Amino acid sequence: MTAPRSANTQPARGPVAAVAHSVSQAVNRAISRVRTESPGWLGGALAGVQGALFSLALVLIPLWVIAASADGAQVSWGQATGVAARVWLTGFAVPWAVAEVPVTLIPLGIAALTALMLVQLARRFASPTWTAGAAATVAFAGTVGLIASIAWAGADDVGSRVTRAVVVSCVVAAPAVAWGLVRQRGAVLAWLGRVPVMIRLGVRMSVAMVAGTVLLAALTLMASTVAGRHSLADAATSLGVDAAGGIALAFLETLYAPTLVVWVMSWLSGAGYVLGDVIASSAEAPTSTIPAVPLLATLPHAAGGILALSPLVIGLLGALVVVALRGRLTKGLRDLPSVGIAMATVAVTIGVMSRVARGAIGPGSLAVVGPEPLIAALMPALELGTGAVLAVALIEGVRAMRRTGDPKAGRSRTGSSPRRETPVDTPAHPAE
Repeated sequence: MTAPRSANTQPARGPVAAVAHSVSQAVNRAISRVRTESPGWLGGALAGVQGALFSLALVLIPLWVIAASADGAQVSWGQATGVAARVWLTGFAVPWAVAEVPVTLIPLGIAALTALMLVQLARRFASPTWTAGAAATVAFAGTVGLIASIAWAGADDVGSRVTRAVVVSCVVAAPAVAWGLVRQRGAVLAWLGRVPVMIRLGVRMSVAMVAGTVLLAALTLMASTVAGRHSLADAATSLGVDAAGGIALAFLETLYAPTLVVWVMSWLSGAGYVLGDVIASSAEAPTSTIPAVPLLATLPHAAGGILALSPLVIGLLGALVVVALRGRLTKGLRDLPSVGIAMATVAVTIGVMSRVARGAIGPGSLAVVGPEPLIAALMPALELGTGAVLAVALIEGVRAMRRTGDPKAGRSRTGSSPRRETPVDTPAHPAE
């Protein structure tokens, strides 16, 4: 009769699994020892350096795959690494050139993924102090600046490129690290309670409006990608890469997907975007031929007809946001200043996004592509604001009709009862 198996008994591991488990435990113990015995700022600095290197690996590994799979290409690992570093630095607004053709369009996917990495790394490795957060930001910016100085060594404007890389990396890292530390500490932002309710409601509306517009643009880009899959396949096949190189190239182009989402936001609002010296919007399709680039084949090419009604959809989105927040609208038409704050915040946010998503991807007509920041900011803000104002007026009208139909609605439940005479108020009569 065999003895019962203990609950703590672990299943037998193979030699490889046992070694991997031992290494994992050793790494975890080393991390714990570093966090407990080292200065508080050191964990933050390590988080910043890791964030920069892991972000660089997003571009470095696919380009290594392309270099290794290219037939007959005499590309060394050093050349592939240099190209990867320069491509990665475009995510921090550092321009570069391919065969003397300027490329300044920023792949927003690099900045977005880097920010997500920094949030998790700061939460995992940095001490819960703002000193460690500052160390993480400085270490990240310093690593990016060092890579930029190496990648562009010998260039005439290497100083300006390094400065640009450091400044933009600080802008990306500071809020991401701060959010990671806040999540680690479980801090409550009590100071938000001192902000006027009108401003808080306006900012809440703007966040919901921008998030809804981005989601709508992302869904539209997905639909246009599916609709143009044949053109996308033809453009990819014309490049002559094999399967591994095609997958790596597709991943690299996916880093530009958030940039194209900003373009589609402008396309939906009617402001449109410039591509090939023409403006493409939901009301008017481009008249010229779009370059045979797989990335550009995902953009919506059809226009007119029912697609021209897309600004109304954005206005409906603004109305839906107000309806969803109707429980916080307690002042009726006096809540309209909050809508004005939301419109201003939306315009500034989308304007900055449109400016970042504008740049050059080639010579001639491709020297300036993307949305016009001012128009791309004003049109969706006006459309969202119009829908929000109509929704506020509609909600107030419905409330007024309910008050009119219910006579007891305007009467307080705790109203004072008719005045009764008290013994003090009753005049005294003389005794007979």
